[in-house]
Amino acid sequence: MSANSLNGENGYRLDAPRCAQDWQAYHGIRRKVFHLPRPDEDTSPDIHPLLLWHEDRPIGAIQVDNLHNAAAALRLVAIDPAHQGGGHGKAMLERAEAFVRTLGCRKAVVYSTVEAAGFYAHNGYDEEDWDAVCMGGVVQMLKELG
Repeated sequence: MSANSLNGENGYRLDAPRCAQDWQAYHGIRRKVFHLPRPDEDTSPDIHPLLLWHEDRPIGAIQVDNLHNAAAALRLVAIDPAHQGGGHGKAMLERAEAFVRTLGCRKAVVYSTVEAAGFYAHNGYDEEDWDAVCMGGVVQMLKELG
């Protein structure tokens, strides 16, 4: 199952960027939230950049990395600031977890900021040190997807 089949409910879809305009939206959201410069496109088959669409408008970005140990990492999870607070983060998280399952992974892991840890905990993630070389100031979280 590809990411583009994770569509439907409530006007949301999670899909890989397909054209220059999609990539511009993907990097624009990440730049607004994380103040990151646009990186070179990574072509690794284990890295999956995904764009959350709501009613045909791009409003979120996430990168899913297949870690090949039955887990996938959710990285740089971002909702456009103009759309935060409306439940879009939860919608993106649910679709990203469904995508993780299509990769054959049974766990989703995330490096969370202290401020965002409550959001992940509310969505079933537990604090767990899954990365022994993780830097301080980050909350490592894990969710068993079953």
